[in-house]
Amino acid sequence: MELIERSDFLSELNHRFEETINGEGHCILVSGEAGIGKSTLVKAFCDPRKADSHIFKGTCDALYTPRPLAPLYDMLWQLGNTALSAQAHAGNRSELFGNFLIEVKKLTRPVTLIFEDIHWADEATLDFIKFLSRRITDLQFLLILTYRSDEIHSRHPLRSLLGQFVTGTFSRLELSPLSRQAVAGLAAKRGYRGEDVFSISGGNPFYVTEILASYSIGIPENIKDSILSVCQRQSEETRRIWELLSVSPTGLELRYLEQLAPGYAAFIERSLDAKIVLLIDDKLYFKHELYRRTIESSISPFAHMALNKRILALLLEEPEPVTQRIIHHAELAREYELMLKYIPLAAGQAIRVGAHLEAAKLFCTAITHYKGIDQDYLTYLHQSYAYECYLTNQTREAIIHQEILLPVFEAQNDPEKLGDCLRFLSRLWWFEGSRSEAERYGFRAVQVLEREPDSIVKAQVYSNISQLKMLSHEPYECMVWGQLAITMAKQLNDLETLSHALNNVGTVQMEMPDLAAVGMGVLQQSLQIALEGSYHEHAARAYTNLSASLIRLRDFGNAEHILQEGLTYCEKRDLDSWTNYMLSLKARMRLETGAWDDACEIATELLANEEQPAVVTIGPMVVLGTVKMRRNEPGALPLLTRAKTKALETMELQRIIPAFTALLEYQWLTGESILQATELEKTMEMTQKMGSMYEIQEFCFWLKKYSDHDTDFTGIYDAYVASNFSPAKSYSQTANFSNCPYEEALTLFDGDETGKTQAIRAMQHLGAAATYEKLKYLMRAEGLKRIPRGMRKSTTANSANLTLREVDVLQLLNEGLRNKEIASRLSVSTKTVDHHISSLLLKLNVDSRAKAVQQAMKMALLK
Repeated sequence: MELIERSDFLSELNHRFEETINGEGHCILVSGEAGIGKSTLVKAFCDPRKADSHIFKGTCDALYTPRPLAPLYDMLWQLGNTALSAQAHAGNRSELFGNFLIEVKKLTRPVTLIFEDIHWADEATLDFIKFLSRRITDLQFLLILTYRSDEIHSRHPLRSLLGQFVTGTFSRLELSPLSRQAVAGLAAKRGYRGEDVFSISGGNPFYVTEILASYSIGIPENIKDSILSVCQRQSEETRRIWELLSVSPTGLELRYLEQLAPGYAAFIERSLDAKIVLLIDDKLYFKHELYRRTIESSISPFAHMALNKRILALLLEEPEPVTQRIIHHAELAREYELMLKYIPLAAGQAIRVGAHLEAAKLFCTAITHYKGIDQDYLTYLHQSYAYECYLTNQTREAIIHQEILLPVFEAQNDPEKLGDCLRFLSRLWWFEGSRSEAERYGFRAVQVLEREPDSIVKAQVYSNISQLKMLSHEPYECMVWGQLAITMAKQLNDLETLSHALNNVGTVQMEMPDLAAVGMGVLQQSLQIALEGSYHEHAARAYTNLSASLIRLRDFGNAEHILQEGLTYCEKRDLDSWTNYMLSLKARMRLETGAWDDACEIATELLANEEQPAVVTIGPMVVLGTVKMRRNEPGALPLLTRAKTKALETMELQRIIPAFTALLEYQWLTGESILQATELEKTMEMTQKMGSMYEIQEFCFWLKKYSDHDTDFTGIYDAYVASNFSPAKSYSQTANFSNCPYEEALTLFDGDETGKTQAIRAMQHLGAAATYEKLKYLMRAEGLKRIPRGMRKSTTANSANLTLREVDVLQLLNEGLRNKEIASRLSVSTKTVDHHISSLLLKLNVDSRAKAVQQAMKMALLK
């Protein structure tokens, strides 16, 4: 077991040991619950001292009839004194103790005596420990005693012994559980959530290690065995109380326990002493969630059901029923009708406090157990579950349940219900990255309701179209549909839809230079309405769109503030869909501001979730691929091409342009063509009708850099303004890269020799190995000779000077692909791949593909 958060304890042991060599002996009591790491700490202390000191260790065993003086026999065997061993068998205790000390004092090297698990010590061993402790000041050795504090009740014999120790002759080391931070660090190394591991382990090192070793829904067998062995040593009455506590995850009130197990106090006293069970605010809990789960799992099914029925009966007698607990015990007692009665109430309470994950679980439970034929109730359950899934990043699950309802509403011939269902499906499919499906459902909803009277649903349908146009950066259409929704929402006093529609309009205005200030005000109004009305989704959207617009405007200071405020808001309310979306924006901002390590960390964590919606994954793919590309690390091109494919499916320039600009940069760095001419032409056409002017600028910047061709930005701008009836009068063709160190350096490089030198040094500072090599090549091509020295090996992406394309080929070789397959993946000819592989073999000084991969591993070119 790794020694974590034990340095202070280890230092104390070492300090006391050094004092005993030239001074008085000392006793150290090392205590803590089972699995806390007592033996691990003692081993870490002993291991470095084995060569220059004597270490004798004795262990007490958990036998029904403990072996008398077992630790002393262990030490005699280690001492190798046969005469003393024979004396031990003779049974003269006091003579044996004295002779043992005489033999130990003869030793010339420092001595440490260790008694492990003295909570299981027999009476004779406790006498021996008392004998040693009273003479410890006359002995120049260290005595270490370990015991489990959770095994020592108030009348345990060891309590009396410890009370007789003389003050000043001993020290106590009570080992504490690992902190949340330490557990989070261990869990992160295995790709798990530290909070989950900490919540069930309580920071106990043994439990943490076992859970991480076999991470699953079940409890590791080693932990079960450890806990059940403790349980079996309790009296029958105590075990019954433990079983009652085990079926009460939120603790059990003393007043309930008095009715369920009269006289319980006498049987639970030792458990409280040992801190296996805790008393907090008149409720009893197990200290460790693992204890509760293990004991609960050991109860037979019928006994388990009976226990839950008994607790349920008490809960139902309360004047103010605790709905969550009633539902929990009703489900386990198989009282499903009662459970279904309380679920809507409990779910409503969860939604009001922002516990959307809990609400989703409740609705899912109801759908699973409902066996009735009430279609209205079923519709309510499916609709509610779908919406909570949408908020908590379970988009595919939401689509499944919303599509279950579509034929139901079509058969009912109710325009409002059908229109609302179609609107929500439009939103869900947008999250999944399918623009075509989103528009199909969205405009079908308009067709269903356009001849119907004004209503809240109709306003929401119009606002949804406005939102789709906002997302594709078609400002004129966004504002037309948005104004229809705003007018209708105000007439109906529908603040929720008003917040939604203002959000759409404010976002597109904020990204039109002449309306940016107006747009900021409209977005802030949308946020204020959402916060005051507790419209969680709309507040999350406002935070997201505010921060996204500020990032595009390069106003990173305000963007950072809004992002943090929004993330805090969403995390508190289980709004995982929005949390992840904002994290993808944060990754992008970190990329642009030069904090590439942070950007990669955020992006990698987001991409680790395979269930992530497409609109969330595209951004992190571009971020991670871009950093890898600039650092000349493997895996850049596959990430960027996947991002491009997904972005094209969304049909939104806010996703297409970042993917395309990254690939244009790749082409500039490598000199190879990845993007098809038709793809570029189609994107250019799109920019004349839609898109953010700030993103269009960046696209043109990289298009010009790659092709060395002046793009007609004025023509694009004029067409964009005409198409969207923009009030803008003029606009700069120069991209704004303020506070973006990488792009600022590239702009500097387009200047004089001094600017070029500053630019190449900036690339060194950023660790952009591939870009550094590109700029160095361009400087030499211009005949410039004063080029800053190369990057240090510690910051160079690869020591073999491989090109970006060679790194990508190497990565695909590592995946076992053949030349033809590599050519297909990289969109190049097989002959080109042959050339790259020949170059790889030469640079790595090997004669085969397999050896190239092996050499790359040794050189840390591949991970």
